[in-house]
Parts: sequence; C-alpha cells; structure tokens
Amino acid sequence: MQPDDDAIASRIAAALPEARWFAGKAAAIDRVSIHDRLALPAAAGADRGGSSLVFADVEVGGARHRYCLVVDPAGHDAAATPACARWLLDVVLSGGRLPTREGTVVGHAAPVSPSSGPQDVGAALAVEAIGGDASNSSFVVRSGGSAFVVKIFRRCRVGIQPEVEVGEFLAAHGGAFAAPRLRGWLERVAVDGSSTALATVHELVPDCHSAWDVLVGLLEAGDADTAASAAVGDLVAALGRLTGQMHRALSARPDVPAFAPEVPTATARAAAAERMAHHAAAVFALVESRLPRLAPAIAARLRRLLDSRAALLGTFESIDAIAPNAPHIRVHGDYHLGQVLVGNRDGGLHVIDFEGEPGRSLDERRVKASAAKDVAGMCRSLDYALRHAAATTGRPYRAEDTRRLEGLFLTGYRSIAAGAAWWPADEPTAAALLAVHKLDKAVYELAYELDNRPDWIAVPLAALEEMAATSARSRV
Repeated sequence: MQPDDDAIASRIAAALPEARWFAGKAAAIDRVSIHDRLALPAAAGADRGGSSLVFADVEVGGARHRYCLVVDPAGHDAAATPACARWLLDVVLSGGRLPTREGTVVGHAAPVSPSSGPQDVGAALAVEAIGGDASNSSFVVRSGGSAFVVKIFRRCRVGIQPEVEVGEFLAAHGGAFAAPRLRGWLERVAVDGSSTALATVHELVPDCHSAWDVLVGLLEAGDADTAASAAVGDLVAALGRLTGQMHRALSARPDVPAFAPEVPTATARAAAAERMAHHAAAVFALVESRLPRLAPAIAARLRRLLDSRAALLGTFESIDAIAPNAPHIRVHGDYHLGQVLVGNRDGGLHVIDFEGEPGRSLDERRVKASAAKDVAGMCRSLDYALRHAAATTGRPYRAEDTRRLEGLFLTGYRSIAAGAAWWPADEPTAAALLAVHKLDKAVYELAYELDNRPDWIAVPLAALEEMAATSARSRV
C-alpha cells in the first residue's frame, strides 16, 4: 500500500536538510507539500507497495521551489537503486509516456549512430552513484555491454534545459569535439503544456577521472615545485586547447538560431553589465546577512571586502566598452576542472555537464555570452586546485603558480581560438575582458560556498581580496 501525500511530505522534510543537492539548507524548511506523484511499477520499487516519483514543493524563507525525488515507502531516497534505474532507462530509451496525477512523464530517445553502443537494457543492472559533491544526482548504470550515465535534475525548472539542448546540438553538429553522446532524456509535461526536464542519459566515458582529481593528485603528490612540472603543464595546456575546440563547436552553425554567434548590441552589452553588477550586489548583501554565523576570522575578512564593494561593482561597468564587436556564443556556462574527464590510458579529454550554473535560471543559462565566461571559469578552477593542494599538503600557496597555469591554459586556448571573431586578437583587450568575467565568477563562487560549502569560503574570498587590491591600485 502506498503511503499518502502527507506521510511522504513529512518524510521528505526530515531528509532534505541532509541532501547534498538541496539548495535551501541555509534556512529552516517552512513546509513541504506534494505537487504531483507517479507510483513506479511494483518491480521497480521496494517492498510494501514500491517507490514513487514525487514532485515536492518546498517552502524555505518565504520562497517556494519544486524538487524531483524518488522515494521508497519509508521515505528514503531510492534514486540510486537498480530498480529505479531500470524504470528510468526503459522509459527514456523506449520513448514511453506515463500519466501522473497532474501531467505526463515522457521519455525521449536520441537518434543512435552506428558507432553507439547497445540501446537495450539487459536483465541485470549495477548502479554506482558518482559526483556526490553536486546539485543533482548522477549514477553510472551498467547492464551487460551497455553503460550509461544517468543524471536526475533535482530542482524542477520549467523551460528548455541546456543539458538537453546542447547535447542534441553536439550530437548533430559537434564534429570532432569530445563530449559524451546524449542517448535520451526524461521530461514532465504539465496539464498546461509546460515542460520540465527531469533526467538525462548519456553514454559512459570509460576508464577516466575528472581533471580536478588528476590535477590535484599531481599537485599533492609532488613537491613545492610540482606546479611547474611537465605533467601539470601538459594537462593544463591540453585543457586550453579543449576549451577552444568546445567554443569552435558551439559556434560553428550560424544557421541554427539558438547557437548562432551574435554581436551584442549596445543595449545587450549594458544589460550584461547590469546583470553582473546586480548579481554581485545581491551576493554582497547575502554576505552581510551571514556574517554573524561565520567564523570570526572569515567574518572579519569579509567585512573588509565589503568595504570595497563599490569599487568591485564599478568594475562591471567597464565590460560595456571591452571588445564591443566580439560575438557572443553559446558557452558551457559552469566550466571548471570537474566538468572535464581525463582518460586514464590515453589522456583523452571529454567535456561533460552542459546544464550551466545551478544557481541561475534556465533562461540565464541559455543566454549567449562572451567566450571569456568559460575561460574565466577554468582559470578560477585552476586557482581552486592550487589553493586546495596547498591546504592539504601544508605547503604555501604561491600566486605565481596560478599565473603560470593560467598562462599555459590561455596559450593552449589561443592556439585554437586564434582568428575566431569571438576571442579578441589583442591580448590586453582579452585580458581586460577575462578580468571582469573572473570577478563575476568569483562572486558566484562566494555565494555558492556560503550556501553549500562554508569550509571553502576562503578560496573565492582570497581571489576577491586580490581583485579588490588590484582595483584599488588602478585608482591610485
């Protein structure tokens, strides 16, 4: 017998604060209610009636957000079970349609090329959770000769999901650019026709680790000079070339409106600057409200940073005049070392997770932007890796290591981007554009760490302190 909505809501409310993907951990949950629900087939559930696909409305601090969960009768998260994986893959790969109480769950199978692996799911499945430090839930699902990566989007957002849109585009037009092939996706269509992507299924890239794990492993295994080693330098330069290849692929079809490069109008440039400044102002306000909850040493540093907020906000105004004729393109949007896979045997690189920054709306994630957004994201990630390695090894962090790795990355990037309209040929112009986007990314990181990983606040804070100091020197 299936538990009623109130019982499920109560169990979800108790479990949410411990869920890594739950974005409302900074405040107490006011209320959880069940918006829609689908009982999964008995074979796909646990005992006592099976599991349910649940769409729960969660109210925190006066705001309401919808989440997608798979819960067993005891209220436990059942998304990582083989039974749930089988149900999801069956619906996606068969293009199935299942009515819910308030809509329809629809599976979409992507066209399969002759080089793709088997499409059918075998009798036995093995499920392994991956990417625990994430805002969604991802699993490797193996069945016979097939292997997939299933990602469940925990936060339900109505609209076009970039992970699906970009996956379809790259499958058709990506050329030699390396990204796991999209095999299908699951959506919920409401009675009013609105669509919400619930999950994606990609082919598994076998025998690999994230570029974060590989780079940090190299940095931690060596001595203080490892950041200057050939192994580190080769990896970082290859990441630069990969990024250039990604941007070439994403901008290669001017006949596809959603991916056609566009020279931003003066209005669009001003709007981009305003978005950055508005976001930064909101983050600084958030920081100010959180100061009493933070460790005294970090709080003191943040107070000093807030003294520089006016100058930092003013930096965004400059982007309006930097490279005004450089086209904006579709970008990855949440690009960092964790979004690149490195083959253990051949060192091949593959980009994953094109859904964009989870803290932004779907419309924001789909907006064409300067290629510098992704370049800045990877530069910031290199800084994260160096600071993390310094903290774990006890060796001092050296700013010159960050500058060196950024230089290698940019050299690799320019070797591919040279001559492309979307990257300034003039290096000082490119550097100015990159600086603004690095500031925007560091501000985003600060908000993310405040909400999700307080122990990491010092990393974006240190970068913002250096940016504030640079801004102060430029005004003297």
